[in-house]
Amino acid sequence: MHTHIRDLAFVDEMRGTDLVGRVERADFTPEAGAAATRALLTAPEPVTAVVFDNDVMALAGLGVAHELGLRVPQDLSIVAWDDSPLCEAAFPQLTALSHDVTSYGAHVARRLFERMEGAPHGSFLDATPALKVRGSTGPAPSAA
Repeated sequence: MHTHIRDLAFVDEMRGTDLVGRVERADFTPEAGAAATRALLTAPEPVTAVVFDNDVMALAGLGVAHELGLRVPQDLSIVAWDDSPLCEAAFPQLTALSHDVTSYGAHVARRLFERMEGAPHGSFLDATPALKVRGSTGPAPSAA
């Protein structure tokens, strides 16, 4: 459900701009992240930025960008979701949407206990992540 909510938010935000957005589905594995990145970067109109649903896929996407000869962030910006230590270990360090994982886990546990006590199921906003800008994002490349 969280991915669906992020997809809807992305599509909604893109409507208010003159930019073209694209959602590529993946299953959170490095292999799927690499395949999705390859599809986005080898399309007739390749993307200039990718927001990944987790850090592992972002790291795989960074590898694909390098394989294809793209420079990050000069040719492609990459944003990860989770902000695990992988983001700081990568080169360049990955910009990430950071959230308090411990707090999130406590929130999930509370919701689980509430559900076990008969509360209705649903999606709940815990906390808004903060963008930690690092070396993987920059201005969009100029049209040639």
